[in-house]
Amino acid sequence: MALYKRPDSKFWWMKFHFDGEVVQKSTQVSNKRDAGTVESAYRTQLALGKIGIKPKPKAPTFKQAVEDFLKWSKLNHAQKPNSYLRVKYSCESLKDFFSETKVDHIEKKDIENFIFWRSKQKSRKTGEVITRDTINLELIALKTIFKRLISAGILSESPAREIKQLAENERSFHVLTNDEEKIYLMACPQPLQDVASLMIETGMRPAEIYGLKRENVSIKKGYLQIENSKTKSSNRKVWLSDKALKIIQNRLEKFTSTCLFPKGDKDGDLPTYQLNEQHRATLDRIKLKFRLYDCRHTFATRAVESGIDLLTLAHLLGHSSLNEVMRYAHVNETRKNEAIQQMQKKAAKAV
Repeated sequence: MALYKRPDSKFWWMKFHFDGEVVQKSTQVSNKRDAGTVESAYRTQLALGKIGIKPKPKAPTFKQAVEDFLKWSKLNHAQKPNSYLRVKYSCESLKDFFSETKVDHIEKKDIENFIFWRSKQKSRKTGEVITRDTINLELIALKTIFKRLISAGILSESPAREIKQLAENERSFHVLTNDEEKIYLMACPQPLQDVASLMIETGMRPAEIYGLKRENVSIKKGYLQIENSKTKSSNRKVWLSDKALKIIQNRLEKFTSTCLFPKGDKDGDLPTYQLNEQHRATLDRIKLKFRLYDCRHTFATRAVESGIDLLTLAHLLGHSSLNEVMRYAHVNETRKNEAIQQMQKKAAKAV
């Protein structure tokens, strides 16, 4: 007799082997003696053939499960190649850790060990310790893999069901000064220079710029139509400043193909999918340190400092809520001081 209790359940559970299969389920009773009676009765019913057990498909190794998951993910994200790449990168560390382990042998403690192991590793790109945000993306991929295994009848439950997302790292954003912007853009090769400039001028995400096509542009009306972005609210019109409009016009004239940001700026090539290497090489030359995504933060902060309200900014950035946009708007101390002085002047006039 194999009875045990789970931390999250008030009932006793039974687990035993029958006809080469593992039987594991709740007895639905909280008294151990009653649970023993339920288990004995259940064994008897099995023996009499009153309850059938569906044979489970053979459990694959975790590595095999990842390969199957990535095939599905590639089809599922056919219109969003960057989304597929993020999932693929998230699976690399999972595959390294669990490797040839059979999926039905993975337990909660193994996933906790993965989190501990991963939190000590450093990024191969930046050389810095892996962030909690990165680990959370990997946990999302892991839970999706287990969910698919349950749907396939290979697992009865997910060992990751009780694993919670890690609290996010406190985000450190860098807002470019005007001088830093000039130095950086002058040092940037193409297409990085145009991508960074458009991010600073419009607040667009890198992937949104990489995917721009001729049909997305309305030069006469002065906007771009973003399609197939990361969320429904991200699909939007992006209104162009004079500088941004000039960049888009130049690219329309430069390329004959539909893609405005082909890889390596080679006309007719596939769209650019990332420029991180170009960005890091540029920073090394000019001795600055910030992420390419900080160009988007720079746009958001400058927008707030120029008086744009947060609701409008949320729509400009393609966010569905003000909570999201608050992460990108960073008001400096000078601006805060000016706000207090303005309030003080208004209060004095009212007296």
